[in-house]
Amino acid sequence: MGVYSQYIDTDSIESIRLNSNEVYMDLDYDLKQKLKKSLSNLEFNRYPSNDMSEIKKLYADYADVKPENIIVCNGSDESLDIIIGSIINDNKKVLTLSPDFVMYDFFTNMFKGKLVKYDVGTKMSFNMDEFIALGKIEDVDLIVFSNPNNPTGMAVNLADILKLLNEFKDKTVIIDEAYYEFNGETVLPYINEFKNLIVTRTLSKAWGLAALRMGFLISNEDNINKFMESKVPYTVSSFSKMAAEIVLQDKQRPIRNAEIIVSERKSLYENLKKIENASHGSVVFYESKSNYIYGRTENKERMLQSLAENNIYIRNFDGSAFRITVGSSEQNEKLLAVLNNVF
Repeated sequence: MGVYSQYIDTDSIESIRLNSNEVYMDLDYDLKQKLKKSLSNLEFNRYPSNDMSEIKKLYADYADVKPENIIVCNGSDESLDIIIGSIINDNKKVLTLSPDFVMYDFFTNMFKGKLVKYDVGTKMSFNMDEFIALGKIEDVDLIVFSNPNNPTGMAVNLADILKLLNEFKDKTVIIDEAYYEFNGETVLPYINEFKNLIVTRTLSKAWGLAALRMGFLISNEDNINKFMESKVPYTVSSFSKMAAEIVLQDKQRPIRNAEIIVSERKSLYENLKKIENASHGSVVFYESKSNYIYGRTENKERMLQSLAENNIYIRNFDGSAFRITVGSSEQNEKLLAVLNNVF
């Protein structure tokens, strides 16, 4: 399965789209009007500015780091492009999880690296000592994984990540915190203590700004200065810059969104487990620390067909695996009604 078929969503906007890990809450009317008003001052004939000082200042205040610790990127993808492209070539090795974010594979392959994967999807468990041992046996050059994990929803605790950083002090470790707000635990306070630590963040999830394609590469100042040498200019559009400068002024927005999603996640998971119990194990759902719930069933094709007939779309993976993004109460109820009929 190619990266675009796994990563790019093309479903109709009228569908109940529970397949891309977006939050279902759009910007409110007043904020959209503010953006619309600001749009009239945008110079469409000019290249976007490379000065992201205001965005850095606003996001640094939210993330409790310094503006000098941040590179503003075109989504997390550009962050990964910069980091992996600076380190990986000629069969150098990248240690990650299986399954995990497909773009780790994409960029590693693009830069002629070799992937080493620790399997969490089969047993649905993670052991940091085993992960460290695998990395040492393979003598990896870079370590990257999402936390919470996408798509399983499992989270690696802070103590384990600190152990990893200590064991690989001479190797770059990327912790992808795209879904941090739904879990609440971050490794950001350690970016200056561990010179090998890089954290990536995004506005696409809890901030509800997936349309802007804006992400952040966060690390100590030495790393930031080094990676800025590989940063292509003009990658963040003038519109995205303008919109982010407005929306980032409300630091409580992602917190409010995450609180709502976590509440909906709890309710959805409880109801999915009822379906699992009633199905006598023909479908299994796993507890999540993110804004989605991972599952497995041998009746997946029938389930996907039934959902599609009701204009509901979830993420399909190889084998028996699938992932459901947590939607609104109404969307979740419609999903549960179909799944009850299937199982």
